[in-house]
Amino acid sequence: MEKHFLISQWNLRIPCILTQPEDGDIRRVVLGVHGLGGSATDEIQSSLAEEMELFYSATLRFDFPSHGENPMDDSAFTLRNCVDSLLAVARWAKERFPQVEDLCVFATGFGAYVTLIALRELLELPGKVKLVVQTPSVRMHETLLAMKNITREEFWALGEITIRGKRPFTIPYSFYQELQDNVALTTYPIPILILHGEDDAYIRRSDIQQFRRINEQSKLVIIPGVSHRFLEPGAWDMVLDLTRDWFEFEQVLCCDWE
Repeated sequence: MEKHFLISQWNLRIPCILTQPEDGDIRRVVLGVHGLGGSATDEIQSSLAEEMELFYSATLRFDFPSHGENPMDDSAFTLRNCVDSLLAVARWAKERFPQVEDLCVFATGFGAYVTLIALRELLELPGKVKLVVQTPSVRMHETLLAMKNITREEFWALGEITIRGKRPFTIPYSFYQELQDNVALTTYPIPILILHGEDDAYIRRSDIQQFRRINEQSKLVIIPGVSHRFLEPGAWDMVLDLTRDWFEFEQVLCCDWE
């Protein structure tokens, strides 16, 4: 069962999609957080919702400003607005499903970065947070340059760049500076499952390994032969299996592969 609706909070308008089984108890609530240029209807987010529904989970997906069906214009695409959007959706989920203790979050790329920046505020909500980050952009300002194949000096000279996802939008140099001032390569107070492709061209494996070392409770799975978007055959099935295990048991069967 799927429901589309809008959350309005502060200056934000956030399109959301709630997917849940039509019968049976809801065992967990999963937030799906998309990447840069993506949306709540991405194949990754949609298939996550379908998979979680089979295991009596409600999945709540949403669009960041300037993404998908979000009605806000490009000026609203700031790190703080993205963080506040995530927090607003998380609070809505807690109010909608007060009987569910765990808030599970699956976040990819830029969405993983935003989730890490917001994590301490998420942990202030009632209950427990379980987190899976796929290709987390822990140095998002560097990932942005790598995705556009430009230098910081070139970005400064241009003044802005265009992200050509399903919904093209512009990013000013001031947003790059905001990212530069907020690096997610730090220690967090909960275990985190980190999924990373061996052949990721945008995020350095050394950054991911450093993130794992300073977060000793966490688990790192580097998947051989897989690129940034996990489009290789079998890669997404592995992600779903690992994500289910983490949300259910907060552990995975395979060992760290570095």
